[in-house]
Amino acid sequence: MQLLVTPVNYKNAIDLISLNTPIIAIGTKKFCERTNCYFSIKEIKKIISIKKNTKIYILINRIFFEKQISNLEKYLLDIVSLNKIDGIIFSDYSVPQILFEHKIKINLCYNPETLVTNYCQFNFFKKNNINNVFLSRELNKKQVFDICSKKQKMKIFIQASGYAFMMQSRWQLLTNFKKNKEIKEKLTSKKLYLKEEKRKQPFIIYEDENGTSVLTGYNLCLIDKLNELFNKVDVIIVDSFLHDEKWTINVAKIFLKAIELLKKDTYSSKCAKDFFNKINLISDEYISHGFFEGKKEDLIYLENNQDEK
Repeated sequence: MQLLVTPVNYKNAIDLISLNTPIIAIGTKKFCERTNCYFSIKEIKKIISIKKNTKIYILINRIFFEKQISNLEKYLLDIVSLNKIDGIIFSDYSVPQILFEHKIKINLCYNPETLVTNYCQFNFFKKNNINNVFLSRELNKKQVFDICSKKQKMKIFIQASGYAFMMQSRWQLLTNFKKNKEIKEKLTSKKLYLKEEKRKQPFIIYEDENGTSVLTGYNLCLIDKLNELFNKVDVIIVDSFLHDEKWTINVAKIFLKAIELLKKDTYSSKCAKDFFNKINLISDEYISHGFFEGKKEDLIYLENNQDEK
């Protein structure tokens, strides 16, 4: 099991490399989304030059229109020319198609956010040189383990910490709402909350130039489930989106320590509980196992759980 972290900024990326974080994922403006910052090609080159044992994956997790394909093709050729890129995380099938047309082989990780929900897709992925997939966050423990038992040579990635993605619209929904309601306050590029009438707690809503995304109002946290995931899941992800440097470094340290104990076979139930409590203390929102345990109180984020924190 390895840890993948998305850094908050350039300095945070360097700090994560200093921690010997196995994988960090970074992206460039116009080619990735739902990330705290964009890295220039120059910055990516600098990070590669000092990456030590850390693998660098490039985020290209956007869906592209036809008119954007030529720019995507140029960007991909620029990225792979850096040579020491360890992989590409993509959401649009145009990415492997372009690489295929240019006879370029590179480690590809497919992340369509919510679509990988079974192992029947894996043969198609493998035929297209895709050997890594991100599982949907809506799967429960039994479903995750069932997929892992039949993954063969496919590597499985799952999110283990951070806000969980729910949906996205290409429309500038907050901007349109602001115009309609004649609101003067800036609503874009900041964390806001969306409250449903019948839910006791809100979701997170966020708009930028890529559109509007909705995320869970709780922080997903599977730190106390790592002993169950170990030797089944290949990569666990700490997603720093809408978090700060301090949170990202502290959570990464906790996960790195937990994985170290698992490898030494010294990860006890007390360790799991202590790690969970530590992450709970540094998180702004209630932390939850999400769909993994399939508990009603985790899924709808009941008010009494917030009171217990």
